[in-house]
Amino acid sequence: MVTFLRLAVISILLLLTCFFVDLKAQCSGGTSFGTITPTASWQTQCIQGGQYASFAATQGTTYTFSFCQGGGSATFDTQISILDNAGVNVAGAYNDDYCGTGSHLVFIAPATTTYRVYITQYNCLTNATCQTMAYQFQVPANDNICSATYIYSNACSLNYRTYTTGLATNSPQANPGCASYNGRDVWFSTKAPASGQLQIASTAGSITNGAMAVYRGASCSAALTLLGCDDDNGPGLMPELNLTGLTPGDSLFIRYWAFNNAQVGTFNIALRDPAPYYCMSGQASEINGTGNCIQMTPNKQAQIGCMWNTTQINMASAFDYSFTVNMGTNDGNGADGMAFVLQNNPAGLNACGNSGYQLAAGPLNNTFIIEFDTFNNNAGAYTSDIAEDHIAINVNGNMNAPVAGPVQASASNTNIEDGANHTVRIIWNPGTTTFNVYFDGSLRLTYNNNIIASVFAGNPNVFWGFTSSTGLYTNTQSLCPGTLPGAPAPVTWGRFDVYMINQKVNLFWSTHTEDNTAAFIVERSADGRTYAELGSVEAKGNSKTTINYEYEDEAPLPKTSYYRLKQLDINGDYAYSVVRVVNNSANPSDPIYHLYPNPSSSYSEVNIELFEKAFVKIYDNANVLIHQQSFQEGKGSFNLSDKHITPGIYYVMIQSESGVYYTKLIFSN
Repeated sequence: MVTFLRLAVISILLLLTCFFVDLKAQCSGGTSFGTITPTASWQTQCIQGGQYASFAATQGTTYTFSFCQGGGSATFDTQISILDNAGVNVAGAYNDDYCGTGSHLVFIAPATTTYRVYITQYNCLTNATCQTMAYQFQVPANDNICSATYIYSNACSLNYRTYTTGLATNSPQANPGCASYNGRDVWFSTKAPASGQLQIASTAGSITNGAMAVYRGASCSAALTLLGCDDDNGPGLMPELNLTGLTPGDSLFIRYWAFNNAQVGTFNIALRDPAPYYCMSGQASEINGTGNCIQMTPNKQAQIGCMWNTTQINMASAFDYSFTVNMGTNDGNGADGMAFVLQNNPAGLNACGNSGYQLAAGPLNNTFIIEFDTFNNNAGAYTSDIAEDHIAINVNGNMNAPVAGPVQASASNTNIEDGANHTVRIIWNPGTTTFNVYFDGSLRLTYNNNIIASVFAGNPNVFWGFTSSTGLYTNTQSLCPGTLPGAPAPVTWGRFDVYMINQKVNLFWSTHTEDNTAAFIVERSADGRTYAELGSVEAKGNSKTTINYEYEDEAPLPKTSYYRLKQLDINGDYAYSVVRVVNNSANPSDPIYHLYPNPSSSYSEVNIELFEKAFVKIYDNANVLIHQQSFQEGKGSFNLSDKHITPGIYYVMIQSESGVYYTKLIFSN
């Protein structure tokens, strides 16, 4: 009987989903209760269904009315409507079931005038039972620099969001000296993107003449450097800045105000990286402070999130890719899940599907979808799901006919909506046309198909990324993608050499390309196993030309030392170079070699005197081996006349029984 009722309820919900008619409506009318005066602190007032309370509002100020926060409570199903002082509904200013049957409304006043907050019982009914309404106004959360609202810049288009200067205060930071700054500002923060470029744009709300300044600073309490200021380069009299030459990863702070403080109200602002690493749409957004992690959906109904890397991958090449997912904490009423998607849909980087069971991947065609589904839609027209949180593979946006699975996602637990980060590993072998999908280290699903031919019409180059959605049931769903397959290598290494010069160890290295690189960390070890950080060198960040770097270890270890470089990305990812070894055991006053003349103008004969048998290698500045030769103890020479020597610095490595030694050999004109 329970199963029958459950299926009946699900069937009704599905019918409502397909044939939904919104019976809720903003209410009007009522009788006056009197006047209330919101303050920054919560107040409460007992009010009946069918009564309204008048309040004086300031344009752009945020007011909150609640029956479930701030001490509010209700015994019947409440509704909140905002009317103007003539009793006409203010568009969109309405709430019914924010918290169960309790209502909760956040209202930004569009004008400085008197409004009415009208309370009713669903559906626009009166009720003489007094209910406790809590109310307050809110100073903007980003009123000062240390509570700045973080804005993300890697969307492929400008996604404007609305903010207010209502009740904002003057900041203690120095007047920027531009755009008629006269106080009452709000703050935003962001990170300089990998491209070193940033577009900051705004459009009018109730503020039609805005202004902004952008600063660089290590933190909200550090010294600020003004990078730019504007008041009318955007549409109308609104500001827009296009910054270049930024250092990737730098902290940026954006100060926004109305020109000459002449207006108070709302405005819209958006940031865009002209050359982003990946594009996001829907409700997907970076999680501030977590490095490279994305919230795909907030814990709200009917949300979608899509994220695509801007660099296509070639499916003719194999990949072995791992990432982590967090499906939220709501098990019983949680939904709907996420998917890893390969696609060459015509919408490209703007592709994003439908909410609910579609996971924002359906009904997109030209798609290969590995879904991690946390809701059982196995009722009515939905016949492919299972009760357990599960994995399935779908193609061409058809989320109701998996080509593999569904199988329980976790080998040990039916529930993965447990708030934990779960590791997913996907291996593609184009030789056998096989996908293997692992979840928390266990192989869960295997699928064999030549998807290049069957899904992508023979084109191996595809976009890839993630999609996610909620429906009637919800969860906060997030992921940390790590280094996505097919992404450009963060660094193409050139030479890396380590030399003992004048009792100090000198490290020289170069890169041929850099992508999103923040710094190189120099690490040293005495045993080749345990490394400690010596220091760091700031990277160029993004480059397609050869960049040379160097670092000096002024206090080397007394014997053998191992050195490596930790290449650090601006998003926190890192990779290591090869290891180089240097020996400091020889007595500097009694070296095992003597190289002369040095500098030398003759390429035909360079003399070397050795005090033990050794093997000598000579490298040019690009780390190319140009000569190698064995020597017995005593005096010898080598001839480089046929090596196309040009003036400059060359590097000599001397290997003997006592260790490895490095020195420079300089040829002059």
